[in-house]
Amino acid sequence: MPRVSVFVDFLLALELLEEGEILEPRVAKEEELLLFHTKDYIQALKEVSAGHFRAEFRERFNIGSFENPVCPASYWGSLYAAGASIQVAELFLSSKVGFNPAGGMHHAYPANANGFCFINDPGIVISYLLNKGFKRILYIDLDAHHCDGVQHFFYRDNRVFVLSFHQSPSYAFPFVCGYLDELGDGAGFGYNLNVELPKNVADDEYLFLVKEILPAVVEHFKPEIYILALGTDALEEDYLSKLSLSNFALLETFRFVNQLLGSGIYLGGGGYNPISTLRAWAVLWCEMTKKEIPRALNDKALAILQSLEFTDFDERGFDHLFSGLLDKPRNGGIRPQVRDILSKTLRAFFNASY
Repeated sequence: MPRVSVFVDFLLALELLEEGEILEPRVAKEEELLLFHTKDYIQALKEVSAGHFRAEFRERFNIGSFENPVCPASYWGSLYAAGASIQVAELFLSSKVGFNPAGGMHHAYPANANGFCFINDPGIVISYLLNKGFKRILYIDLDAHHCDGVQHFFYRDNRVFVLSFHQSPSYAFPFVCGYLDELGDGAGFGYNLNVELPKNVADDEYLFLVKEILPAVVEHFKPEIYILALGTDALEEDYLSKLSLSNFALLETFRFVNQLLGSGIYLGGGGYNPISTLRAWAVLWCEMTKKEIPRALNDKALAILQSLEFTDFDERGFDHLFSGLLDKPRNGGIRPQVRDILSKTLRAFFNASY
């Protein structure tokens, strides 16, 4: 499902977007790709996009594996996504607000495709900002899955603080990393923090953790600029996570980040239920652009949601997704387990940072 074009159509249908607010994306230049990726990896992607696949690409670069299937969009689609993320950064630097829903491809490594990601646009944007002279860049990732490619690249860099709220890798992809004890290395020790979320985290628990942990990081690191990855797969309706958030929680998190830090550079991320993803991004778009969130869906917007093909794995059904944009809060009380996670996370952060 072409999420970005459908998202644009959805916003237009709701009269939340004007034609003049749509910026035509550009492809990322090779020198921009090489801020993060190796030259031989990019060359392999070029060859694959031209129809020249070799078995060694799977072995060396993880291209063409089960999780990274190849097609022309493997390269060209990723080029446009990365270029658009740089454009969003350029907009921010010119005091404008932008959002790239195609961005947030945080799993790719410098010489490896990973987790359906071929080009790591957040990593490229961070490197782009470092080249612009920024010395304290905060990367906040709300995707349900750990930002392993971003963490790996900046793990020894004290100019970049990577903060990720995600499902614990003890039960979720990427499994091998994203744990609390990964706090950075060398000069970067104390500049990486993973908040491991247990299953079934709902709004109140999520906001409890965000509102306790983010201010501590901001107070210590004092970022000059930040990037916020807005994956929506932590929503309860998304079958690729075991979390139970509503889009109200994402909205409140977004508001809290802006309250602390002002506006930032906004990228997309995961989201595998297209209906809940469109609704959540539309809510966030309203907040970004200071528009009122519509109370109900008009006929055009409703028709777009109803046209989306999606296999419903939830016996309860998702009828509520068609009744409006903003979810009601989903609260279940803060479990002792979550309070313990907060205590351990803050202890690890302070021990590493001071």
